[in-house]
Amino acid sequence: MSTKPRYRIEDGKVCIDIKVKTAQQLFDGRDPAPFRERDLDPDAVEYIVGAAEEISPKTDLKLVVWVSELPSPTVEDTTIVEAVRAHFIYELDRLRRRIRHHVRQGQLTLLVGLLVLVVFLTLAELTSMLPSGHFRPVLREGLVITGWVAMWRPLEVLLYDWWPLVRQRRLFTRILAAIVTIVHGQGSEERAPRP
Repeated sequence: MSTKPRYRIEDGKVCIDIKVKTAQQLFDGRDPAPFRERDLDPDAVEYIVGAAEEISPKTDLKLVVWVSELPSPTVEDTTIVEAVRAHFIYELDRLRRRIRHHVRQGQLTLLVGLLVLVVFLTLAELTSMLPSGHFRPVLREGLVITGWVAMWRPLEVLLYDWWPLVRQRRLFTRILAAIVTIVHGQGSEERAPRP
């Protein structure tokens, strides 16, 4: 049993098709700025990002916007293309800042963690000055364990937490590399492929 592929292929690129009645639907209606600087509609962005996540990272993308209305002088095709690019350039810049902030935070937590580790290991060594008994080895081991537990979060931040940010950066870079085309006219919704 074969299933129909979710995304069509055109010119060797996997297409993400967006169907709208008017070009204005692509833009966030709450943003009062001129079109070129307006944010894209959050639902459109979510659809583009979700589709790009589903498509294999080894394939090139093509974004096709199917607009039922004829080209409008208020929202030209170049404006749509520039808005898509501007949105993802902004998001990519924002993500790069988050990654830099994350690395700086990781370095700071590592410094604090190392300081705590040194203090607790030193205290563990100083337990040898305490009188012998059952309490001394328990205290020593407790201090050693506490010192190493203090390193847990810095290592988590530096080794694991930044991978989702890097994956998202790669995804936005792929979307930015996609060719964006606009198809206009009556019946474009009917001509647009069905998912």
